[in-house]
Amino acid sequence: MKKILLALSVLVLAFALTSCEKETIASRASKKGLDIGTAFGSDIFNPEDQERIKEFSNILVAENFMKCANLRPNAKFWNWSDIDHAIEFAQANNIQMKFHTMFWHQQNSSFVSNISTKEDALAFMDDHIKTIMEHLKGKIKVYDVVNEMFEEDGSFRQSKWYNLIGEEYLAHALTVARSCDPDAKLYLNEYNNECVGYPKADAMFNFVKKLKESGVPIDGIGMQLHLSTDLPFNPDAIRANCRRYADIGIEISFSEVDVRLPASKFNDEAEVKKQEEIYTTLLDIALTEPNVKSFIVWGMYDRTNWVPATFGGYGNACIYDMEYNKKPVYNALFEKLK
Repeated sequence: MKKILLALSVLVLAFALTSCEKETIASRASKKGLDIGTAFGSDIFNPEDQERIKEFSNILVAENFMKCANLRPNAKFWNWSDIDHAIEFAQANNIQMKFHTMFWHQQNSSFVSNISTKEDALAFMDDHIKTIMEHLKGKIKVYDVVNEMFEEDGSFRQSKWYNLIGEEYLAHALTVARSCDPDAKLYLNEYNNECVGYPKADAMFNFVKKLKESGVPIDGIGMQLHLSTDLPFNPDAIRANCRRYADIGIEISFSEVDVRLPASKFNDEAEVKKQEEIYTTLLDIALTEPNVKSFIVWGMYDRTNWVPATFGGYGNACIYDMEYNKKPVYNALFEKLK
């Protein structure tokens, strides 16, 4: 009898300790099988920011550290320090890491401009992929292999890689990446590609479908979802797009979510509420469409966010305000994850 009472006491204590653990957005998302997190910069090395990151994130992505100009400032030097330290933090806190991005038409090192032949372009791509994936093998869950490869009309972007190699550069990059790390997920990432019926979105779907049917290794696509409260928002078209990707076996990341407001309406209650509704509707789609694997905000803080410098007259796009306080939208996401 004493042994039974002791066992019961241990169980009660274990339950009490578990129930006292602080629930967070990260813990709630993990229970639902959703990767949730943020893009980070130097804030990942600040203790206060680390606590905020841990509360919100079970996956992280570097905003700039992993882009070519920062990672490989010249042909011979690789700047691994910030990336390695960020990965150490993530691993110590049971947080996954996403790589962003191997190839993009922006933020390339100056020496890349000297590449002028197809052969040299392919050699650079192979070296870039292999060096990155050998260094990070087993530490990265998902790679954005190529970022922003389409124009708004659905044509291919005239990037260096497209102009020198042709459309095949995308299949080549994915194939080489798979050979380097068969266990990593390989994605293509894009903006304005979330709604069925929009030229860029339809062109990307058709291209990914062609890659899949041709046996090219691709696991998923990113929908960046940089949205605004004064632009149309069509959740039905987003959901339909997710489902057609599910039909061909492709995962989706809501990969760079933010919802900006016009500066003239920062204090407009209706506009703030609309921002909250867009965020929570996107999260609802992520929770209810099985092939949507992650929901990542593009930075947590209004004070350091990229939007005002890129979209003049807009801002307040994030889940923390200018004083690093949680906004109502943060709490709305927390409640949505119940």
